Amino acid sequence: MKRVFGARGAAAAVVVVAGGAAAIVGVGVFGAHGAAPRTGPLSVHAGLKKPPGAVVRGTTLVDEKGARSELGASVSGSMMGPLAPVAVRSTDGKLIAYNTWQELRPVDADKSFSAQGIEKGAALGVPSLRIHDDQGQDFLLARGAYSAAWRHDGAIAFVQGVDPVFRASAAYDGQVVVRRGVHGRDVTWMSARAHYVVYAWAGDRLLFYRIGLGEKTELLVADAPGKIRSLAEGTAIAVSPDAARVAILSEDATSVRVLDIASGREQSWIDVTIATPALRWVAYSGSWVGDHIVAPASAGLAVFQVGPGSLTLE
Repeated sequence: MKRVFGARGAAAAVVVVAGGAAAIVGVGVFGAHGAAPRTGPLSVHAGLKKPPGAVVRGTTLVDEKGARSELGASVSGSMMGPLAPVAVRSTDGKLIAYNTWQELRPVDADKSFSAQGIEKGAALGVPSLRIHDDQGQDFLLARGAYSAAWRHDGAIAFVQGVDPVFRASAAYDGQVVVRRGVHGRDVTWMSARAHYVVYAWAGDRLLFYRIGLGEKTELLVADAPGKIRSLAEGTAIAVSPDAARVAILSEDATSVRVLDIASGREQSWIDVTIATPALRWVAYSGSWVGDHIVAPASAGLAVFQVGPGSLTLE
């Protein structure tokens, strides 16, 4: 079951469990450095009778009151892996954008393409973004698109594939676009074609990943259409509630930095392997509430306290 998150800081707070074609796309093409789940102890406890927020599973949406509604297609995080939420709710709470995958050909992830008679360039599937509104209406937002983030004014950012069809042994290049409302026109914010995953809005600035060779991740900031700058290598843990800062995890998963998004300046840094208590690793896709950051870690969960120019592990 996947939690549906809002447009601001909460959009950073989910580790997406990729489904459907994840073995084909999420790991092989868009799996970020360190995206493979780490092993560790798992404890299961009784939870709340009702989820604290809306969740999606398969073709079902369950809202905060426990009411169920049917989605137009099954949700899938196959194009983003754990880098972005599979479903996100608009700021006004009326719309949910979710990722789907249309399988054009079944693929056995345990076998090579050649062993399955799949030639280079063969059509395997099509990612799409759909919208589900508070009246139960469900419709296509964009075909050949994935990873969405809502802005506070209702604009929605996503990656639009150059070719909507995902093909065997071929890069799925896209551009980052922003649509002013679900029925508006697309405005290209990042025109250079590459592998991207939209992460979240930080106020009016858009954060998104560029995935390079060896699945290396780089977090970029778009201040406006065409005004793109590199913020950091690594992956984001969470955006601050005031949308001014972002917590960044190093590529080796052992250190965390807090950066000012507007300037890119580092405000604080911590190496978790020599902190007290020490951790072996920390993972991305966490949450930032008040002056605390929570992230998955080798010990279960890591809780960081953010102070003026300081970052401490509790």
